[in-house]
This record gives sequence, C-alpha cells and structure tokens, in this order.
Amino acid sequence: MARLDTNVKSARTYHPETRTAIRQKSSKSKKHSFSFSKFIKSPKGIVFSIILMLSLIGLAYPQSSGGLKNILLAIATGVFTDFVVAYVTYRPKYFSDGALVTGLIIGGILGPAVPWYLVMFVTLVALAFKHLFKDKRKPVFNPAAIGLLASSTLFSTGESWWSGLSMLPAWTVVILIAGGFYVVNRINKFPLVFAFLATYIFFFMIAGLVGVTDAGYALRMPYINAALFLAFFMLTDPPTSPAKDHEQIVFGILVALISGAAYLYLSKVTFLLIGLLAANALKALQARSRSPRRATA
Repeated sequence: MARLDTNVKSARTYHPETRTAIRQKSSKSKKHSFSFSKFIKSPKGIVFSIILMLSLIGLAYPQSSGGLKNILLAIATGVFTDFVVAYVTYRPKYFSDGALVTGLIIGGILGPAVPWYLVMFVTLVALAFKHLFKDKRKPVFNPAAIGLLASSTLFSTGESWWSGLSMLPAWTVVILIAGGFYVVNRINKFPLVFAFLATYIFFFMIAGLVGVTDAGYALRMPYINAALFLAFFMLTDPPTSPAKDHEQIVFGILVALISGAAYLYLSKVTFLLIGLLAANALKALQARSRSPRRATA
C-alpha cells in the first residue's frame, strides 16, 4: 500500500517538459533571433548578396522569368524545410539563412524550363543530405551540389548555370570574376580557388593538345562560366571545404582532376558536381581517419 502511494505521488509531481519549456531553456543560454543586418555583414550574407547581384544581372537573357521562378521556389522550399526540421528537432533557430544561399544557388544553376516539382525535389534532396550526413555537426556534402546531381542523374534535369552569366555576352564574365574575387578575399579561400582553376585549365589544355575529343569546349562558354561559379561560390563553402592553406590547395587540385576525368568519361553536364562531391567525401574520410577518438574506438 505504501509503495502504491509513493507511485501515485510521483505521478502527480511528474511534469514532462513541453516544447515551449525546452525552447525557453535553449533561448536562455543563447540568442538565436535572426537579424538581417547582421546576416548581410556575415560571410554567408556576403555570398548571398553577390550571387543575388549576379542573378539579377543574369536575368537579362530572353525569357528569363523561368529562372526567377526557380530561384523563388527553391528559396521558399528551402526555408520552409529547414523551419520544419528546426521545429521537429526543438532547435531554437527557426529561420535558416543557409537555406537562402542553397536555394539561390540551385535556382541559379537549374535551367529556366525545369518544372516546379523538380526544383522542389532538388531543394529537398539538398537539405535532406545536409541534415542527415554530417561530420562533427557540419554537412559532408555541398547541399546544392548533391541535390543537383541527384536530380540530373534520376530525371536528366537541365542545368544552365545562368547565375554564372553563361547566357549573356562573353564580356560579362568580368563581372562574375570581380564578384567572385570579392567573396573569396573575404573568406580567405584564394589557395583553394587558384589551385582549382589552374589545374582545371592545365588539365583541359593538355587534353586538347594530345587530341582528346571535346576537351577544348571545357574552356569555353558556358563551361568556363560554370567552372568559375563553382570555384567562387560552391567550392569555397566553409563547412564542406578545408580551412588550412595547404589542404585548400590539395582539395582544389583534387576537385579539378576528378572533374576533368568525369568530363571525359562520365558526363559533360554534371562533371563539376561529381568532382566537388567526390572531394567532399574524401575530405570527410580523411577527417574521420584523423580523429583520435574514432581511431581508437
């Protein structure tokens, strides 16, 4: 009888933590309110601003409404998806600034004629991989790249890289390079970008000189615009790229060589994405092998 009374008393005094209580507890330790002025000054905000500027310039091509629609849809899908993930996992931050950048990149790479449901599919796959495949709380793969590769492989989704000004006159590449250099300077990724571009150009020059078919096209529009856009805004993604200078150089060379091989033997549409994602995977494996706790486990 005494035992029963004790159980009843425990049941009456048990108060499970509600979602609001958990969130209030989190907010006491750390402030997570979104500030646009703070975001726009951050490295992620600078990347967003430059890509947005390039996308607005890129809309100068005829029938560009499809590209604008893709960007808005990808951003809306990304922000809503991250909102749901944050709510379900009790995260204090509801608004995802990362989804803004990912959606902007996806919309700026997909062809303007891609149907709306494939734009949403690309974005959902990108964010699913971002949340599911992590190493030390950082995504293993570049989110936009994995979503675009999955959609292109499964549904032959068209990619035009129009935010890289690939559909405008050749002289506009100067604007792309100027914007890209500004971003790279702010996030200290020059070794990575120079290593990638130098290896990329050298690889296809040699391939062209020895007579490899179509190798020279990789150095012309729209391929060179895609390579520059990837180098400035995707290769340099801080969570999925190395920070140390010598590791940046190795990473950049690796991406260029794998991309070159993929161009020659796999796909002339997704070769850059294949190179970037393969290097992401190798970087994660290398970091895993270096972890003392995992190595001794």
